[in-house]
Amino acid sequence: MKKHLLSLLFIALNTALFGQTAITVQGKVTDAKNTEALVGVSIVVKGTTTGTLTDIDGNYTLEKVAPNAVLTFSYVGYLSQDVVVTNKEINIELQEETSLLKEFVAVGYGTQKKSDLTGAVGSVKGKDLQSIATGSVDQALAGKIAGVFVTPSSGSPGAGAVIRIRGTGTLNNANPVYVVDGMILEDINFLNPNEVESIDVLKDASATAIYGVRGANGVIIVTTKKGEAGKKSSISLSSYYGQQSLMKQIPMTNGSEYVLLRNEAAKNQGLPTIPFPNPEKYGVGTNWADEIFRAGAPMQNVNLSARGATDIMSYSISGDYFKQDGILRGGDFQRLSLRINNDYKLNKFIKLGHNFSLVDQKNNNAAGVIYDAYYAAPIIAPRDSLGKFSNVNTTSGVGNPVATQYYNSFNKGKSFRTVGNFFIDLTLFKGLTFRSNFGLDLVNAEGRSFTPVFFVSDIQQSKESSLNAYRNKSVNKLWENTLNYDRTFGKHHINLLAGTAAQSFDFVQLVGSGTNLLGDVNNLEKSLDDLLFISKDVVQGARSVEESSVLSRTSSLLFRVNYTLNEKYLLTASFRRDGSSLFGRDRRYGDFPSFALGWRLKEEAFFKEKEWLSNLKLRVGWGATGNGNIDRIAGDTKSPKVKGGLDAVFGADERFRPGGTLLKLANPQLGWEATTQTNVGFEIGFLNNRLTAEIDWYNRNTADILIRLPIPYYVGVEEPPVVNAGKVVNRGFDLNLGWRDRLKGSLLGYHFNIVASTVQNEVLTLGQGKEELTGGDVGEGGKLGTRTVVGSTIGAFYGYKVAGIYQNAEQLKSLPKRANETAGTDVKIGDIAYADTDGDGVITTKDRTFLGSAIPNFIFGFNIGADWKGLDFSMQINGVRGNKIINSKRLARFSTGNFEQSFLNRWTAEGTSNLEPRVTIGGRNYEVSDRFVEDGAFTAIRNLQVGYTLPLSIARHLKMQSLRIYVSATNLKMWTKYSGYTPEIVGDSFDVLSVGIDRGVYPVAKTVSAGFSVTF
Repeated sequence: MKKHLLSLLFIALNTALFGQTAITVQGKVTDAKNTEALVGVSIVVKGTTTGTLTDIDGNYTLEKVAPNAVLTFSYVGYLSQDVVVTNKEINIELQEETSLLKEFVAVGYGTQKKSDLTGAVGSVKGKDLQSIATGSVDQALAGKIAGVFVTPSSGSPGAGAVIRIRGTGTLNNANPVYVVDGMILEDINFLNPNEVESIDVLKDASATAIYGVRGANGVIIVTTKKGEAGKKSSISLSSYYGQQSLMKQIPMTNGSEYVLLRNEAAKNQGLPTIPFPNPEKYGVGTNWADEIFRAGAPMQNVNLSARGATDIMSYSISGDYFKQDGILRGGDFQRLSLRINNDYKLNKFIKLGHNFSLVDQKNNNAAGVIYDAYYAAPIIAPRDSLGKFSNVNTTSGVGNPVATQYYNSFNKGKSFRTVGNFFIDLTLFKGLTFRSNFGLDLVNAEGRSFTPVFFVSDIQQSKESSLNAYRNKSVNKLWENTLNYDRTFGKHHINLLAGTAAQSFDFVQLVGSGTNLLGDVNNLEKSLDDLLFISKDVVQGARSVEESSVLSRTSSLLFRVNYTLNEKYLLTASFRRDGSSLFGRDRRYGDFPSFALGWRLKEEAFFKEKEWLSNLKLRVGWGATGNGNIDRIAGDTKSPKVKGGLDAVFGADERFRPGGTLLKLANPQLGWEATTQTNVGFEIGFLNNRLTAEIDWYNRNTADILIRLPIPYYVGVEEPPVVNAGKVVNRGFDLNLGWRDRLKGSLLGYHFNIVASTVQNEVLTLGQGKEELTGGDVGEGGKLGTRTVVGSTIGAFYGYKVAGIYQNAEQLKSLPKRANETAGTDVKIGDIAYADTDGDGVITTKDRTFLGSAIPNFIFGFNIGADWKGLDFSMQINGVRGNKIINSKRLARFSTGNFEQSFLNRWTAEGTSNLEPRVTIGGRNYEVSDRFVEDGAFTAIRNLQVGYTLPLSIARHLKMQSLRIYVSATNLKMWTKYSGYTPEIVGDSFDVLSVGIDRGVYPVAKTVSAGFSVTF
């Protein structure tokens, strides 16, 4: 009986709630100001996927709408409007969005309305990063934000990028700091683009000063995706598959051409016999690049996520798998990650949550054979007739690169990373909240490389098997406690932030090596303990184990106030005090203040009436930040280092005396590298912000740069002490220009965005007694290619200028030469004549001069997109100007390796060439000079994508919220004069003195991919 009553009750309720007859709603949507029809307005039944778009006349029809349902009308540049369905015809007038942007951007320890920003902050949405096929979030930032220079650290699978924000401001670690959902980190290599909601880059000191000693090189704030209240729960699946290939080949001589040049070199150097008679018989020969690189290297990604929210919690759970094989044979990378972002609202006063990633990474490192493949002679095949690896050394002076790939293929690494944070928010009373945030970044990594016994040539062999391994663990812990007060009183709005922060970083590494190992590599792969805790049964030869560690602690106080008067006058002031265990006891603490003012002129009466002017704002800011990343140069500076055991018998009585020496001096005065920056910004918007522009001028001064200064040798120290002495300035302009609109009378929407930046880098001082810093090993007899002095850029290229070629005996006699060079013997007709820059008639090292810089003085990006009836198109272009590259591969001509095609344009007789000298193997023609300094400017199509989104009506019938398919090309085309594989060359991201030297860089690949994304 009870069951029947319950059934009747359920039927009655169901009839009352859902039994009303659905209706068809139609109407027209127009602009509230000029009554013009709006095309492409989205009309959606709130809480469902049912929706439609207005047609060319602004009309719409929506079927099967329940009475009293809520329709949401939304359109780019207009305020969204919700309307309850009360009749079958609903005409809507949409109001234009009159403020610049109501969106919020992430700033230090919170968010702020973009219209209220006083600092220089660049932003990019996660959806704009996901169009690029890469596992690296930082690489996808290239060309997106003004003032941010992004270049791949390598083309190796899984490699990240090197980022410089508004130039290079230090002689040491110039990398920015990252903040992911509140956790301060050194990198974001664990993230994939699918997880990113938005990225905000804090560029000027007024914005970064809240991070104190971490903010000197800029701050990149990453916000990951979360469940949103008011949105329907969803499950999303996205995936793509692509194939990679080499973007370009370096034109090298073929077999016959190589032999021609080899014979000519032998003749020019006076050898009695010709090495290779009949050059034509060698034909095309071996293309060694084809042997070491592979086309069609696969790249794939799969991402599955579930997001949603209820009244008491929001959730976002995503799993991601990324796999990339390298275009260099033998290398690959894979990453499996799980991310869980949840918030829990216990009551109206207490909310807690967590944002965590669990990341498992594995990689096989390809052998570094690009340099050897460049030099390997094309007249030799990789293997001989018996299938054995050929001896390339006999003609090229390098090892067989294919053999190196084979015997050095066991070079593996893996890591497991747990990174994220827990937080609790307490609402103490209206406007006042307290947050306690605990962050953790725990990394366990290990790897090993194994080399078996083998023989290819005298320079390419291993007489004993060897195993090298490492295991490291790093623990980065952060605890922050902040109070935030946010209230509006009439015309006044105030936001106060105060808090404390403590961060610790511990790193321990264990490195081991062993030789003459028994068993094969598979047995040794079982556990790293085979080496690090090795037994005598496993190793009969030498073994060693070393341990190293890095420990640091930082404690901080922070404060910030944001004040707005009448929505026109803006003030931001912040202060942070940091203390670090890395610095000397006398300068352990640093203070970092900042101030910024903003004036929204659009809100003034005169401008407010101008309908064509949507936004006008002036920003001025100044701030101080620090750079505490000193480990690589300073090490342990708190105590001196003394070496004992230097005992000897000496003196008149010839007695035994104990002895020692001072290796390193302590410096209790060592302190922060301090950066002050002034920024003046101007924002303007026209035509309801369809056209927007931001222009910033900045002046960034870094003082007290850590540098080693010379001291007298009689002090006896092993290395010069580190002091705060250097000064560097970067200044320039940032421009961000955008247009977004939808053509009237059509369904075509389009947008474009241009970002551009100038950078002028200059060294102001290096400290007393320090005249120069040299670096940039070019791989030829220990020669260095860079020199940093006062007035130059950091790591400026330095060498001789080429005046031409000695064309005849008269020029050989009259033009300047080195003092010890004899015409016709040490220098001959056809050799390079170097410029006598000091005019003393003799070529000496004093004639060397500056030859350019690897730091570009102009950076730009261009992004364009369009959509029409579900079709969408986007293209991203970026590039640089003003930078140079040393082509060290061409310079290091110490053997008889292969030649680039340009060597065929060499001097052979008077008047044949005034650029390429006669062919020689090494010698005076291979000095560091502008002959090997090339233009590094480029313009690249970074990404091109075409997609199609299924209409809502069809998606709804398929029980989907949305479905999109696309094809994409990444690094599709690059225009550059540089002759190497790529002009995007960094090297060690920590070594700013050696940037832009191409010793055989791993090039970034061109990728063509196809993918889809579906949401249920």
